Amino acid sequence: MSFSELTRASFSCRAYQDRPVEPEVLDAIVEAGRIAPSAHNNHPTRLIVCDTPELREKAARAAVRFEREGSVFGAPMVLIACAVEEEAWVRKPDGMSSALIDSSIVVDRMMMQATELGLGTCWVCMFDPDVARREFGLPAGVLPVSMLTLGYPAEEIAAPEKRAARCIAREDFLL
Repeated sequence: MSFSELTRASFSCRAYQDRPVEPEVLDAIVEAGRIAPSAHNNHPTRLIVCDTPELREKAARAAVRFEREGSVFGAPMVLIACAVEEEAWVRKPDGMSSALIDSSIVVDRMMMQATELGLGTCWVCMFDPDVARREFGLPAGVLPVSMLTLGYPAEEIAAPEKRAARCIAREDFLL
């Protein structure tokens, strides 16, 4: 699959088959995140793999609006990307930390790898980080940034014309 095809195949999947993600598939997805680039090569992202009912329930308690069947969107797996703030590179002129950017790159790479392997994903930022910290016992300085639901999709991507209607127009996208 070309990169262009991959980007067009990816969508926010919110319904999953009752089918587990195979360990070798998960390994490939995690590896895509592990080797993702980061500012100054600091790699401040850490990953929580929610692959048991108990862990998926913890994730769902943090994303209560999207809780379905004891998981986030009923997904058989949820990955939580966390930023270790003190490990992130900081831009000197304005003090901007790369922590959120680096963690977003990790999630994006895992999402694309999952899509290539035939899985559906949904990038979830609408969750309560304090609940996630408490549920997973995260120490101070470890910020839960994003959740990525994973599984075999039980829905299909919208037709190209419907998808195009939801995208920003090119003339609006370019400054």
